[in-house]
Amino acid sequence: MRLEGKKIAILIADGYHEHEFLFPYYRLKEAGAEVLVAGPEADATVYGEGRHGLDGLPFTTTHALAVLRAEELDAVHLPGGIYGPLFLRDRGEVCDLIREMVAMDKVVGAICHGPWVLVSAEVVRGRKVACPHDMAVDVENAGATYVDAPAVRDGPLVTSVYYGYLPEYMREFMAAVAGD
Repeated sequence: MRLEGKKIAILIADGYHEHEFLFPYYRLKEAGAEVLVAGPEADATVYGEGRHGLDGLPFTTTHALAVLRAEELDAVHLPGGIYGPLFLRDRGEVCDLIREMVAMDKVVGAICHGPWVLVSAEVVRGRKVACPHDMAVDVENAGATYVDAPAVRDGPLVTSVYYGYLPEYMREFMAAVAGD
C-alpha cells in the first residue's frame, strides 16, 4: 500500500514504547508517507521506555507538539508505553489536536496505552476501542465499548492492544489513511 502525499504525525514523549513507535515509523516511511515525529520540543531527544520505564532507545523529534495543526495532517499515530501516553494525555494541545482530527474525520491511531490520550481528548464515546485489559475500565468509563481484538477500526479511530498486533494494526491504520 502506497501513502505518497500523506502527512502523518507520530506523537512521542519520554517513555514511549519503542516497537510501537519504530515499526510504524519505518513502515509509513517505506509506504511513501511524510512522517513527522512530534514531542514536547522540536529537535529534542526523547527516550523510549526500555526496561525500567525511561531508559530506552533515544529518538530525535522533528516537530514540537504545539506546532501541529489538524488541517495540515492526514493522520496521527499514538504509540503506547506508560509514561509517554501519560505525558501526552495531560497536554491541552495534544487533546485539542486529537479532537480536531476526529471532528474532521481524519485518522487517529493508538496502540497499547495510547488510547489513554483518546480518553482524555474525549473522542471515544460510542466507539469500539481495543486496548490492554488493564485500561478497559478507563475506556468504558469514557463511554466506549472495550474490545479484546488485535485491531479495531471505528470511524476515524484505529486502536490495538499491544505491539504483538502491530501487523494487524498497521494494516487497518494504513488502509484508513489511504481511504480504503
